[in-house]
Amino acid sequence: MTDTETQRLVDGAKAVLKANDLGRSTKPAPNLYPHQWNWDSCFIAIGIARYDCRRAAEEIRSLLGGQWSNGMVPQIVFNPNAGGYFPGPDVWQSERSPDAPKAMRTSGITDPPVLAIAVRAIWDNASDRAWALEFLRDVYPRLVHYHEFLYGERDPDGTGLIVVAHPWESGLDNAPPYLDAGSRVHLTYKPQYERLDLLHVEAKHRPTNKDYDLFIWLLEQMRAANWDQRRYLATAPLQVQDVLFNSILCRANRELAAIAEILGESPDQADEWRARTARAINERLWNETAGTYFSFDRVAGRLLEDDTIAGFITLFGGVPPPERARILVERHLLDPAAYWPSAGYPVPTTAMNSPWFNPENYWLGPVWVNTNWMTLRGLAEYGFVRESDDLRSSTLDMVKRSGYREYFNPVSCEGYGTDSFSWTAALTIDLICSQPGRVL
Repeated sequence: MTDTETQRLVDGAKAVLKANDLGRSTKPAPNLYPHQWNWDSCFIAIGIARYDCRRAAEEIRSLLGGQWSNGMVPQIVFNPNAGGYFPGPDVWQSERSPDAPKAMRTSGITDPPVLAIAVRAIWDNASDRAWALEFLRDVYPRLVHYHEFLYGERDPDGTGLIVVAHPWESGLDNAPPYLDAGSRVHLTYKPQYERLDLLHVEAKHRPTNKDYDLFIWLLEQMRAANWDQRRYLATAPLQVQDVLFNSILCRANRELAAIAEILGESPDQADEWRARTARAINERLWNETAGTYFSFDRVAGRLLEDDTIAGFITLFGGVPPPERARILVERHLLDPAAYWPSAGYPVPTTAMNSPWFNPENYWLGPVWVNTNWMTLRGLAEYGFVRESDDLRSSTLDMVKRSGYREYFNPVSCEGYGTDSFSWTAALTIDLICSQPGRVL
């Protein structure tokens, strides 16, 4: 890619982020997602930190403004000036919980825990160290409180594996493990609702109505428990010890420990959390025959042996020992029949040789920039530098060809979902800036 093409990508990405700027936070897209989403804002902050650390910090502060008193950082912080989204605050009814914030309305679930990773990125990019130190001091206790929530209320077995109780918490919504685990959940009634997403995106690119029945039914069960996490988890019909969620948490614990050391605090708790979760992933979620990691259905008591990109996010988390990392990459990731098409764009979110694979539908096969971003960073840290560089180039070329789309066809590169998608723009900037000699 020429310098001119690279600069055009950066300028276009900044324009997307500016257009989606709500003042203190950034909506993921112009129409489809009009509020603030948890892991979206974290990825957005990582990109913005490359050129405006103070605005990136404001993104994080805005998100933490929705933190519950029990430590949970919610999946959505609702924008009171925006409507047109389902399920909105009147459906979630977060005010049923005494833990929910009084000043704003949020969803009642969380998201993959990218938060500490984003905070560390702001520190790494900040030129004003005094300001950045004050920012760390401000947010560090709230990061710790969030991780305490995860280990205190979402690790019922005490193993270090956090339980995802709703597919939306996984970040991968309709990925095969959740369709698999969801297939044995008995819905006692058919939820009544009107989807608004299909006003903006073609139905063939989104989760099905059947998927949404499960999503909304589970939401209503959690709401009926007044968002009491422990009470609900005691009988929750869907409980998944998710590979991607827990691998991201390992990385977040690593960054939390680093932040603690910068502040002169003890990193011991974060280090212990990281070691415990990594050990549990290796002991409980590795499948030797498949050469990858699978999520675990805690209710059914079995691995969900559905082949998705989640296994590769363990590299980002620093989870696999070297020999397993080699198997994961050389035997699995680089398989042209599964994840590394010889004529196409890696890495599809569901294996191309899976019976679930659909190159146009949400998490059933399209390539997403955020999962590529995590995968290529993990590859580099395990010494697969050429593969990491190839994936970075492929990802940037995909965005150059099809724009800042939500997700992309791994064969044709056609963009799907919403356009002007904020984390695609933000992580494009970060991918460009992470190359040697590249600065904004």
